[in-house]
Amino acid sequence: MSRTKSLCLFAGAALSMSGAAFAQSTTGNLDQSRALAGDLLADANSRTSQLAQAGGKFTVDVHGYMQFRYDWNHRDDDSLTDGEDNAIGFQNARTRLNVSGNLFNEDWYYFVQFGWGPEGETLLEDAYGSYKFGNGWELMWGQFKAPFMREELVSDKFQLAVDRSQLWNTFTAGRTQGIQLGFEGQQARVMLSFNDGAQTLNTDFTSSSEADWAVNGRLEFKWAGDWKQALDFTSFPQSPFFGMVGVAGAWQSGGDTFNTTDVDVGAVTADVSLEGDGWNAFAEAVYRHIDPDAGTALNDWGFGVQGGIFVSPKWELFARWDIILPDNDRSPNDDDFNTLTFGANNYIMQDSHAAKFTVDFQWFLDKQSSSLASPNTLTGLLSSGEDNQYNIRAQMQLVF
Repeated sequence: MSRTKSLCLFAGAALSMSGAAFAQSTTGNLDQSRALAGDLLADANSRTSQLAQAGGKFTVDVHGYMQFRYDWNHRDDDSLTDGEDNAIGFQNARTRLNVSGNLFNEDWYYFVQFGWGPEGETLLEDAYGSYKFGNGWELMWGQFKAPFMREELVSDKFQLAVDRSQLWNTFTAGRTQGIQLGFEGQQARVMLSFNDGAQTLNTDFTSSSEADWAVNGRLEFKWAGDWKQALDFTSFPQSPFFGMVGVAGAWQSGGDTFNTTDVDVGAVTADVSLEGDGWNAFAEAVYRHIDPDAGTALNDWGFGVQGGIFVSPKWELFARWDIILPDNDRSPNDDDFNTLTFGANNYIMQDSHAAKFTVDFQWFLDKQSSSLASPNTLTGLLSSGEDNQYNIRAQMQLVF
């Protein structure tokens, strides 16, 4: 019998104020912020357009973002001596630069993103080109995010908390190399990809990390709102209602060509996203089946929910819970793993992610060493053989 823990989380914030007073206090600030955003965009366009070749057929736009943090982690672990149960310090979590633009005309597009990680390592994350056929159809090729978990597909700079969840860290397909056919209509969009498999960032075709072949597919349907609202998890005050559901599947197989592992892996995920006038909610579920040629087949599950609400024009409170449920045959790594997250965002420039300060508190309730949860300094989890690990993060983000 599989041992399952259940945990219910209810987190919210309510602010009582008169509608007239709120409108008077926000209208002037909102107009100023939008005017400033327009000035910044015009300035960016003037700078990037100087890089374009004559005639404007070839364009080069340069942008990026920075995420700088202070971390405090406490592990209640008897194996650590006094003082070692606390880990504190600054972290240059992400620095990214991207170059994008058009060739010939707007039907031909390219995107390259590279940057540096917490230890200064250089990364090539995205490098792809695409062509629009018309009527909503587009073909993409290169290195890109596999169309699977929505939490992965939403950019680093548009997350609700300081970073993604431990659920994401366990189940994400990450980036891959391949081709992808996409379609976007008024209410539905589809992404179908043939690629090298999950987590094959910057791998050569002879790498043991790759599968013989892999396919990913994601379908999204929105019944209200605009597709642009799906770019982030936040919904600023006075935003219209947005509702979307998504389902995705992945399958990969190896062991029949040089250097690949003889294992089949399948996964499915489903999610729902809701946004309204200053509030947002998101829920996801994921299932993974691993079937090695030699060994026992494994079935793992995960669930997560999060939500946020603005308590003033620039301050947003949020909360998140996620759980990882490994197969019982994974002993000694068969324990469930729960994480609670609470925090707040301050949007320094109202209605914009361009300058954002975030602080959050994470409580890792269960023993990391006997679960599927992997240590990751970006998610704040460190290795531990005991329950109750805590992490506090404060992050400043700039997008340019």
